[in-house]
Amino acid sequence: MRHLSILAAACGLLCLVLPGLAHPQVGRLPFDDLHHQVWTTREGIPHNTINAIAQTPDGYLWFATWEGIARFNGHRFRLFERGPETGLPDAGVLSLSVDEGGRLVAAGARGGLSLTDGHSWQPLATAPTMITHAVIDSHRQLWIATQGAGVIRRQLDESGRMVAQESFLSSASAHQVLTDDRGAWAATSRGLLRIPHVGEARLVSGTDLPSAPVLSLLADDDGRLFVGTEQGLYVRDGLEQPFRSVHARLDDLAVSALLEDRGGALWIGTINSGLYRLNGGGVRHLGTQDGLPNNRVVSLYQDFEHSLWVGTNGGLFRLRSAPFVTTTRDQGLVGNYVRAVMPHADGSLWVGTSEGVSRIDGEQARTVGDGDDPIALSTLSLAQMPGGDVLIGTHSDGVLHWRDGQVVARHDRASGLPSNDIRYILVDREQRIWIATASGLARVDQEGTTVFLPRDGLPGDFVIAVEEDSRGQIWVGTGFGLARYAGGHFEPISLYHLDEAMYVYGIHEDRTRYRLWLATDRGLVRYDPISGDAELVGRSAGMPVDKLFHVVDDRHGAFWLTSNRGIIRVLQEQAVAVADGEREKIDFELYTEGDGLLSAQANGGAGPPAAWHEGRVWVATAVGLASVDPDHLTRYEDTVLPVSIEHFAADGNEQRIDGPVKLPAGTGRVTIQYAGLGFIMPQRIRYRTKLEGFDDEWVDRRGQNVAEYTNLGPGDYVFRVSAAYPYGDWNGSETSLRFSIAPLPWQRAWFWVVVILALSGLIGLATQWRMRRLERRARELSAQVDEKTRELKQQAENFERQARIDQLTGLANRRAFDEWLAEEFRRSRSEDRPLSLVIMDLDHFKRVNDEYSHLIGDEVMRVVADVLRKHVRAGDQAARWGGEEFTLTFHDIDGEQAAGISERIRRSIETTDFGRLAPDLTITASFGVSDNRQAQNYEDLLRQADQALFRAKDEGRNRVVVHVSETDS
Repeated sequence: MRHLSILAAACGLLCLVLPGLAHPQVGRLPFDDLHHQVWTTREGIPHNTINAIAQTPDGYLWFATWEGIARFNGHRFRLFERGPETGLPDAGVLSLSVDEGGRLVAAGARGGLSLTDGHSWQPLATAPTMITHAVIDSHRQLWIATQGAGVIRRQLDESGRMVAQESFLSSASAHQVLTDDRGAWAATSRGLLRIPHVGEARLVSGTDLPSAPVLSLLADDDGRLFVGTEQGLYVRDGLEQPFRSVHARLDDLAVSALLEDRGGALWIGTINSGLYRLNGGGVRHLGTQDGLPNNRVVSLYQDFEHSLWVGTNGGLFRLRSAPFVTTTRDQGLVGNYVRAVMPHADGSLWVGTSEGVSRIDGEQARTVGDGDDPIALSTLSLAQMPGGDVLIGTHSDGVLHWRDGQVVARHDRASGLPSNDIRYILVDREQRIWIATASGLARVDQEGTTVFLPRDGLPGDFVIAVEEDSRGQIWVGTGFGLARYAGGHFEPISLYHLDEAMYVYGIHEDRTRYRLWLATDRGLVRYDPISGDAELVGRSAGMPVDKLFHVVDDRHGAFWLTSNRGIIRVLQEQAVAVADGEREKIDFELYTEGDGLLSAQANGGAGPPAAWHEGRVWVATAVGLASVDPDHLTRYEDTVLPVSIEHFAADGNEQRIDGPVKLPAGTGRVTIQYAGLGFIMPQRIRYRTKLEGFDDEWVDRRGQNVAEYTNLGPGDYVFRVSAAYPYGDWNGSETSLRFSIAPLPWQRAWFWVVVILALSGLIGLATQWRMRRLERRARELSAQVDEKTRELKQQAENFERQARIDQLTGLANRRAFDEWLAEEFRRSRSEDRPLSLVIMDLDHFKRVNDEYSHLIGDEVMRVVADVLRKHVRAGDQAARWGGEEFTLTFHDIDGEQAAGISERIRRSIETTDFGRLAPDLTITASFGVSDNRQAQNYEDLLRQADQALFRAKDEGRNRVVVHVSETDS
């Protein structure tokens, strides 16, 4: 079947919700700990006013706007407008709700009403005027709140047709209908209206509600009724209880939307005062100054992953608990540029910044001072002494020894340190102080200060990390490798053989295996102190960056690696497997600004720049101190993600997928697009697919959401797809699609039976006639055939070579190049691999022929061809395109990388000695580079490279120019 059933989808979404129940809700977290995101028309929403929000059991989010309904899968919005597909008379939609069968009820301008199950739409009879809200209750009653025609109640039959209709308060405007077992409540311009199933409708009168229009309604799990009016928010605790003001701070506010989240917090949207939250901690406000797109809140919704969606007049706004929480100056840090973080034995956390030192105790951050004055020095490193004293390493003032609120001692150049630039401090088990500086390593003990430099065995004098392992050995990280101090001397350990690794920024010991994990400028290095073996887990193993600063073990089986481009999480067991050679690639999660970080730049080169403290990983960044609770992420590993097949195309023609698909005979290419409907980390959802009848095993698609199959034979197939968050199990998240391909006539059994019988008869007759002829001419014909065969074979070989090789240079000619480029472009597009093209032109070559002769020109061409052969990799191609123009094609690299190769070729040609051919003869070349990222076909690729070559000539020749599209420029 195309989709899961409604029951299965609902069960899947329940499983999605359950893992999050133990996690802090958006209603309980401080606003500063919540990540917010905004979508406007720039991101694909058809209109910035979000009138209503709903989520259907299949997992899709739906947004009602004045320009249609937008369905969101986490990556893209699909627009549904007025017309035959939806049956709506106008694009303006004001109401979305989901009935008990999981269908979406859409209503809006011109009284339009329509139902959809996600596949097809069923228009309903229109209302006499604009609909502001519509909902179907458990009795198949359709309640319609209208603009100027009151409330309409329709009784529907099983097919959705109206069998009875009744109107209430027809001279008023209604904004919302709230149904219950006894009837419905309606928010109207004349107040709160009660409509029972049996009896007369009446306005709720009395002095406990203000004489003002009612705009919004909410019934909570405790049976309380909340009423939002133009003059505040009111609540009634029971049927016989009077209404009372919810909170004095909300009085006189025009309350336009209400929501109780799963944590029990009450969210209040207002007409012009933004968003409020009411919980046990009181009332909090969020407005445009806090990132809300507009202070007019129109709609509120909490999705199955507990994110809060806010529809405003200025766009869509989402609040969710982000993986990372960042502490900044706003929360009390003395400075935002953090360089070091150190857990203290008393339970506090010390933070070194560019403007001084802070101490976090609980939720309070206090500035560390020297007496009454703050220590306003740029701090690079921190260490704790026995007894609780703290050593503070500064950028230019040496080491401060802090005790009980005062600086009691200093270590600097005057006292023997090689530098006042203090990168790292270690107090070892013998209470010796090791001080890493930018100009060497110092040790301070009872005998005084000893300085160690490269002459003492250190690989370099720029020292950035010092650690003591569980066996008492001191390890030193420098800008030129690792060093071990044992037996009174240093042993330098080079890592240069590991992709030229040099800088060792961080050292972490795995005590269970006695291995060191090193954060270096080429990735993560595992070092065995006993054998001396070292293995690199770097770019070639899938790491997203080269330079790593620190390694933190989160006690949950993962390493957290800090870098200038974000914070990386990898599983320890995978890192070990890669280092052991049992795994080629490592999976990773890269966290950046979209995950709660105010800056993706995690600082390094001093520290410690990251630490484990009270169940969280803490990281020093360029904007604040970031922290993450690993439990926040591991809960997603058990999440069951709904997955939907969105598009199915055969030979480029889209197919309906509301049931099994029958494809015509001869279908050559099948393309299937799917989406995992998770909104917390949509860019990190991974997929696997299996085409039953073609694949024997599941195919890991990673983040790719399109599967393409070519040359499928006739038969029946079932396409299955699963989705999961990173590191999570598939957990039964799956949907499927059945399709079949009809056979061509010659692919049917009867066709071949007829063909075989006919051929058998013809062959019998022909054989008899042929045998008589062959007996007479066998010898003569055999000789002729042999001779002709030899001649033709030789001739064919000569023709083939002449047709594909340029006789002057020995390179491929234009014909061979055109064939190769067309095939390579097709393959690169189908396999989603980069392909780059370079067109090269010899500058002012006509002058060479005119001034030196065509013979010299021919020799120049041969020399240039030899230069190209030296720079072209196996599998790439160099060709003479015509005249003095050459082409170069490179597979699996983009335009920037191809430009680098072209630059080396350009320099090689420029520096080649052509003086042996003619005195003072020099040759230069111009290059135009393009790749297939912006090309729809190989003709586009040629055109783009030719345009880049034209620019190279126009800008003075003897240069390399990369094509830039208009959208990139």
